[in-house]
Amino acid sequence: MSGDCDGALHYSAIIPCMRSRLARFVLASWLVIVIVPRSAYTQSQDSQEISRPSIPCPSPQEEPSPSQEISIANVTFSGFIQMPVSDQDDIASAIERNEHGSDLDGLLEEALERVKTGWQDRGYFKVKVSGDARIATKTADNTQIALFVHVDENSQYRLGRIEFKNNNAISNSAALRALFPVKDGDIFSREKITKGLENLRKAYGEYGYINYTGVPVTTFDDEKKLAYLDINVDEGKQFYVTDIDFQGLDQPSRQRLMKEFAVKPGDIYNGRLWELSISRIPILFPSCTCTPSRPAHLDERAGAVVMTVDLRSCLAK
Repeated sequence: MSGDCDGALHYSAIIPCMRSRLARFVLASWLVIVIVPRSAYTQSQDSQEISRPSIPCPSPQEEPSPSQEISIANVTFSGFIQMPVSDQDDIASAIERNEHGSDLDGLLEEALERVKTGWQDRGYFKVKVSGDARIATKTADNTQIALFVHVDENSQYRLGRIEFKNNNAISNSAALRALFPVKDGDIFSREKITKGLENLRKAYGEYGYINYTGVPVTTFDDEKKLAYLDINVDEGKQFYVTDIDFQGLDQPSRQRLMKEFAVKPGDIYNGRLWELSISRIPILFPSCTCTPSRPAHLDERAGAVVMTVDLRSCLAK
């Protein structure tokens, strides 16, 4: 699938089309014949322009020093934009508040990805963005840039339905569907679909399916402006816990901790109970001031897992 999410949406793109960075945005100036302000979603020719305060931009030839902190002072959107101004302001404010660093290219890439995510969270799943940055202010320690983003929204989609395939271990599709915090007919939100996929992974983890993979494929009905999500379930093998290895503890402490663990040898692995047990370690051992490492050793053929809780580095502090 292409980086702009056209066509069928596969696993390589909905979790990272939900999470990954774009390989690289082309950050060059462009000629805009007609700039449509954010208020143009009214599609009224005589509507008043509503825009965020502009910041004068010095010469675009200036470059920030590699050692300087770079931040985004102002974000301006252009294009034929139908998204409400309030939503645009939310996206711009989040970028201005959170995006800063010392690498200009990386900063712009992150900012443009955040713009794209913001539009996709509001149903514009095929949105395309490109941007140009100019230095707004510059001091010895800090450079502030103004970011100009051209947005090609495309259509806004609503969710048509979600269906599951090959879900044998958990055959109740209605229960799986309830894990997604979005109803049929709602705006097709990338954020909510991502949350549902994470909930689905955790649900299978509670039944011992450590290697569960859900491969989502999205298709679009451009006439009805609907998105349909099919999730191809690869459950993998169900795993049982054969042993828990506590490292860095003496035998009495190991026995004490084992009694407190909600997952014990012989049980079906349960990811939720395992994480709950791990969270109790600082209560039982206040001197453990860090998160213990916990590698798992899987025997795929036998469906067995040996869990390791390594407390050596924690207790050493």
